[in-house]
Amino acid sequence: MYSKIYVPAANDSSVYSGNSSRLSYAVRNVLANRTDIDLTDVENARVALQIKIIDRQQTITAVDSCKNANGTPTVASGAFTCTLIHPELTGGDPSQPTSFNQPSVSPSQESLYLVVDAKAIDLNNGKVLWNKRYYAANIPPAVFNEIGDTDSRTMAYMSNKPDMHGLRYQEAVDNAVQAFSNAIANDLQNALFASLPAK
Repeated sequence: MYSKIYVPAANDSSVYSGNSSRLSYAVRNVLANRTDIDLTDVENARVALQIKIIDRQQTITAVDSCKNANGTPTVASGAFTCTLIHPELTGGDPSQPTSFNQPSVSPSQESLYLVVDAKAIDLNNGKVLWNKRYYAANIPPAVFNEIGDTDSRTMAYMSNKPDMHGLRYQEAVDNAVQAFSNAIANDLQNALFASLPAK
């Protein structure tokens, strides 16, 4: 009876783009792979799954800095050597000019998570069968390198291409949103079906 489920697109009230499509796909994909349910339209469904994205939280968790005595030798994901752009901070040649364009501190690692309200509604009577709020407390945030480096190869290959770092950063953010969405989808299917009535 409860095997026919309607899953509309997630509603996104955050100020960021791209969350809804990734989360909607992740949830629909994991549900579509189950043989015990039927994803259908609202007219034929018994249960509707309502998903609302409340917010997206992003935090810088690590930086590269020329200011620390034992800091990193480069900033901007390996693009600029501290001794060349900020000799005044690194004990380099004081006659060398200080760069006003390149920073002395740059992000190197961030964490990201979505705040999501999910609920299953019985379309026969409007009763909420199950609900849960997803956020950093119950799904670990996705942690990512600024340019998507996982094994130091990207850092090495792109150190002389700082103009491409913005694109790589956006790809890293998109991948983090997808990873967190996948984690929500996996938990959601387990929690949802454990709570649905047998008949």
